[in-house]
Amino acid sequence: MIIALLGLAGGTVGAVYSWATSVYSYNREAWMTDIQILQNHDYQYDNLQIATHNMSREQVRDRTQAAITKLNNYILVTTLIIALAAEMLVEGNIDKDCADFVLNVYMLALGSAVLYLALGALFGVAA
Repeated sequence: MIIALLGLAGGTVGAVYSWATSVYSYNREAWMTDIQILQNHDYQYDNLQIATHNMSREQVRDRTQAAITKLNNYILVTTLIIALAAEMLVEGNIDKDCADFVLNVYMLALGSAVLYLALGALFGVAA
């Protein structure tokens, strides 16, 4: 009878030890899985932050390039208008025997027409 009790006690101790090691092993595996998931989460979050900063940097670069291109277009249009205005003022024909006020009115009308042309073109390009 004592041997049977010792056998039963030994079996019980063995079963408890086996259960404890399996619980420890399970908890260790779950802990390692949790650590790996947290590390992957932190890695993905850092990559997301880096990608966000890169997209912001590219957006600033694109907007700056668009503003520079727009200003270059303004300069080109303004240069063409000024060339046209200079040609109209220099090569415009008027009779030699006209009165002085006619020449003044002609130059005033031509100057204001060129001014309105330049303003209209520049505002049209800017809008």
